[in-house]
Amino acid sequence: MKNPNRIRYTKYILLQRMGWIFAALTVVVSIEYRTWFGVLWIALFLFFSWRCRIRAKMARCGLAGEEQTQSLLEGLPKGYTVLNNVELEVGGRRSEIDLLVVSESGLFVVEVKNHSGRIFGRKGQNTWRQDKRQETKYMKNPLHQLEREMRLLRQTLASFGVAAPIRGCVFFSNARAIDVDSGAVLTNGKALLARIQSFSEPVLRKSEIRKIVRILR
Repeated sequence: MKNPNRIRYTKYILLQRMGWIFAALTVVVSIEYRTWFGVLWIALFLFFSWRCRIRAKMARCGLAGEEQTQSLLEGLPKGYTVLNNVELEVGGRRSEIDLLVVSESGLFVVEVKNHSGRIFGRKGQNTWRQDKRQETKYMKNPLHQLEREMRLLRQTLASFGVAAPIRGCVFFSNARAIDVDSGAVLTNGKALLARIQSFSEPVLRKSEIRKIVRILR
C-alpha cells in the first residue's frame, strides 16, 4: 500500500525542481531580451520552489516517523498483524489510519506524530502546543483525530457485519517530552508495545481476523 506521505514528498520535490527550471529559463529570456520584467516572475518561481521545499520536508518528516514506528510494531510477537495507511470512507467522511494492529484481542489504532521538542495539550483543547528550541508551533488536537479514525473504523467494520474491540493511542515518535492529561499519548516505543500487548484476552477467531484484514487492505 502506497504511503501518502511518500507520494506527497515525491510530488513536492518534482514541483520544487520545476520551479527552479522555470526560474532559470526566465533568467535566460530576460537576459536575451534585455528586460527586467522577468524579475517578478523569477521571484514568484523561487518563492513557489521554497514553499514546495517546506512541504516536502514536512512530508519526509511524517514518512520517517511512520516507517520507524511500523518497524517497531513489526517486532510484536506472532499473531499480531500490522497494517499501514488504512483508508476509511463512511458517508462521505474520510480518514486515514497511519498504523493498525490486528490481533485476537481486537484492533489497535496508532496515530503517529513525528513532532520534536516538548508537546503541551489537554484532552478538551482544539489545539496543542509544540515548543522547540527557537520556535513555538501549534497543531490540531491529535486525540480528536484518533477518536474520528476509531469511529470511522468501527462504522466500516459494522457495514460488513463485524464487531471487534477497538483501542488506540497517539504516538509521538520524536518528542523530547510531553505534558498531556491522557494515557493514550505515548512517546516511548517500549511503552507502545507494552500497551498493545496489555490487551491479551482473546475475543476474535482466526477466521474473523482474516476477514478484518481483507476488508481493510
